[in-house]
Amino acid sequence: MPRKSDETKARKTLVLFGLDEGRQPRGARFPSDNETVLARMAKDFGLRFAVATTPHRISVASKLPRGDIHAADRKAVPEIGWDLYRKLNDLVGGQIGVICTSRPKHWDHIGPSHLVIAEDKPGDGWWPAFVVRRHARTLVLKWRDYPGRGKFFRDIHAVALLIPSKDEPYQQY
Repeated sequence: MPRKSDETKARKTLVLFGLDEGRQPRGARFPSDNETVLARMAKDFGLRFAVATTPHRISVASKLPRGDIHAADRKAVPEIGWDLYRKLNDLVGGQIGVICTSRPKHWDHIGPSHLVIAEDKPGDGWWPAFVVRRHARTLVLKWRDYPGRGKFFRDIHAVALLIPSKDEPYQQY
C-alpha cells in the first residue's frame, strides 16, 4: 500500500511558465520530485513556478510539453501557444508580462532582481545572490539559496557575473 506522501506526489504536477525576452510564451510540466530545482530554475530564467494539485489544473498542465531540467538556458522550457499561456495565467493569477531574466551582461547593467555571484567571507567561496537594491556602486544583496540569512552589502565590482550562454558572446573585462 503506497504511503500518503507518495499518493500526494502522484497527484501534483509542477509547472514553469512565462514570457521570454521576445515576449514569446513558454511553459513546461515537470515530475513532482524536482520542486527545489524548479524553484531555482524559475528564478534563474525569470519564469513563474506553479504546483497543480486539483484535477482541473492537472488537466491543463498535462497539455504542456515535458520540460528538461538538464537542458541549458531556456531550452528547458519550450515555447507554447498563447491560449495555453493565458489559461495557465488565469489559473495562477497575476499579470501577463516578462519577468526579469536575472542575468546582467555587464556590471553597469546590474539592478534589482538580477542574479550575481558574491563571496560570503574571504576564502569561504562564491555563492549566487539576488540584487535587492542598488545605490550608486553599492549593492544590497540576498543569498539565493539562504534567503533567511538576511540582506548584505557589496561594492558593485566585488561581485561576479554569470558566464553567458553559448548564444551570447563572452566579454572579458
